Amino acid sequence: MKIRKALYSFLLFLSVLAISSCSSTETFVSYPAVSDLSVEEKMEALGVDQMKVDYPEVYYYGPDFLERITDLVSQAKDYILITTFLGSSAPELEEFYSVLAEKAESGVRVYVSIDGLSSYDMTESRFVMTPLYFLKESGVNLIEYSPLTFAHVIAPQYMLLREHRKIFVIDGKISVIGGMNINYISLGSKEKNQRDSMYIFHSTVLAKSLTDQFVSIWNSSTVEKIDRDSFKTYENDSEGKIPAYMFNQGPGGKEKVADMYSVLINSAEKEILLFSFIPAYDENMLTALKNAKERGVRIVTVVSSEPRNSKGSFYAMPRVLEFSDEVYLTVSDPEIPLLHEKLMIVDGRYTVIGSTNFNFRSMALDNDISIVLDSEEFAQMSRDHFYDKIQDGAEHITEERAEELRKEGSALAYFLVYYGG
Repeated sequence: MKIRKALYSFLLFLSVLAISSCSSTETFVSYPAVSDLSVEEKMEALGVDQMKVDYPEVYYYGPDFLERITDLVSQAKDYILITTFLGSSAPELEEFYSVLAEKAESGVRVYVSIDGLSSYDMTESRFVMTPLYFLKESGVNLIEYSPLTFAHVIAPQYMLLREHRKIFVIDGKISVIGGMNINYISLGSKEKNQRDSMYIFHSTVLAKSLTDQFVSIWNSSTVEKIDRDSFKTYENDSEGKIPAYMFNQGPGGKEKVADMYSVLINSAEKEILLFSFIPAYDENMLTALKNAKERGVRIVTVVSSEPRNSKGSFYAMPRVLEFSDEVYLTVSDPEIPLLHEKLMIVDGRYTVIGSTNFNFRSMALDNDISIVLDSEEFAQMSRDHFYDKIQDGAEHITEERAEELRKEGSALAYFLVYYGG
């Protein structure tokens, strides 16, 4: 394991030398984000399609979501599409994978895409994980996106491009997005699981869009092509009532998650509530946030005290205070699970959910997905949840405390999390 970690660190260093940036965050300080247009007009200028979705089922506890998704998978009749960053099995997940295998054996088409770093999982899952290759024996179609090989020494920039999305599509009718990986620490552990979120939509329009992207990613990753027309989807949603904008960043998609964040931050008038898993921001991102604060927007930021990346996050704490009215740091304590959730709420109206961390890596280097929901009701529910998280053992950070944390941190560690996440 130490050799694998050292190899990854070495290739990461080569990757950073090979590229200065895979994608620009200039959108944070350029048209249409900084214009006087409304949010809707800015989205239209970006060419983002608006859809209407139903109010989703919301899960903040991994074992509960595992039970629900296992049930939904067991009801599949035609196909199941799954994308995850970290995917592995553990005793607690055996039933889910058994149901998945049974569906494949019964003739339901099952396609699973995992990131090539799944076998290098450095979370608590590594102590109980079983790689997913065994699923192929049951007829599950499984691929690794950008597997880590020695070929990356020749072209190391491609090692930085990761599949970070967490997506399920079932029979073109059910869509799931969020931040939970399909592994022990996200779904299996009942006590030490991460604090995270998953959202289940009964939306055919959303499922159609996700299926389009899944097929594009799959066909760009393997010679075993799949036919988009073989997956039945539906054009209209009769039940969708919430206006939504989807940003599905990756091959085959035109959307960039940086555009989404830039529009909302530059449009904010009253308040931004933000979960920041790893606070690694470039100057364009910082400029947009500082400008929002200067306009009188109240910004509250919760930073996760993630043990593996804490030195990098601690080093960045003074920068977080530059744009935030209030900063909270979740406590690294065995009794308080890691906050891995991705969430931003703007003006009590717009809520951002999905797999995207608010940091440079997700803006520029990952395949990621986020949806903006335009609903005061959903925003209020999420806002209540946001403050529940803050009150759950988080430490209020003053300027003095931020400087103390910076000294505990490391500039090198910050450099590594800036690009490596």
